[in-house]
Amino acid sequence: MIRYPAVAGSFYPSGEELRLMLDEFFSDLGELGEERKITAGVAPHAGYIFSGYTASRTYKAIYEDGLPETFVIIGPNHTGLGSPVAVYPEGIWRTPMGDVEVDAELAKTIARHSGLADLDEFAHKYEHSLEVQVPFIQYISEKAGKEVKIVPIALGLQDEEVAEDLGRAIFEASQELGRDVVVIASTDMMHYGYAYGYVPFRARGDDLLGRIREWDFRVIQKILEFDYKGMFDEIRKMNHTMCGPGGVATAIVFSRLSGAVEAEVLHYTTSFEVSRSTDAIVGYVSIVMRKA
Repeated sequence: MIRYPAVAGSFYPSGEELRLMLDEFFSDLGELGEERKITAGVAPHAGYIFSGYTASRTYKAIYEDGLPETFVIIGPNHTGLGSPVAVYPEGIWRTPMGDVEVDAELAKTIARHSGLADLDEFAHKYEHSLEVQVPFIQYISEKAGKEVKIVPIALGLQDEEVAEDLGRAIFEASQELGRDVVVIASTDMMHYGYAYGYVPFRARGDDLLGRIREWDFRVIQKILEFDYKGMFDEIRKMNHTMCGPGGVATAIVFSRLSGAVEAEVLHYTTSFEVSRSTDAIVGYVSIVMRKA
């Protein structure tokens, strides 16, 4: 089973242009690490010209920490297709960077430990939130000279119950198989503007960007505290438009079970820095969670 790229040439370049862009993002890449303290990362999934550098900060930190055997990538299901909690079962994912193998054994073990997840490839057919993470993983694995695998999981249902079930299932499956895993939570932050039908406050210039940042960091602060219930509370109170809270909450649950004790913001920006437009502004953040 091959999952072909759905958004190459739109969300990110195809061909040699992609590699050149990644080379630029990772121009400050340090030495390959061996300690392996990072349990999870948060990375955005917009077009690379807007959020690619921010996403690269998560993968740079993972490279310098040391690569796992498998990346479990969790993102929102924007298409509405397939199972509400869809674990890609087996095969390979293809991008312009080449092919990466799905860790079928881990995928099936996660589904077995979960009370909610299904093995379902259909939910992934056109979904971009997971696909855009894969070239970053391929790039750092090439640099490390190490083959890694992935388990993509698309969430059409995002709440505390799903996060608790899935975070525990990933942890129990990784323990059962002795698999070294990093969870990647794929999410963008606030989607502001008339283009999104979301204008909770009116401001101009720096005041507008400051308000968006303030609202994003109310959510981010809960992530840094590993408080996924508080994160959902903030989202509901503000009617915040973060698109992937389920994956982030799952990463928090998994990280806590794995012994993580700290989280760090590596980079934050908005689409305004590139577009210079206030018609639509999206926030992007890079975060890692790690053991002491």
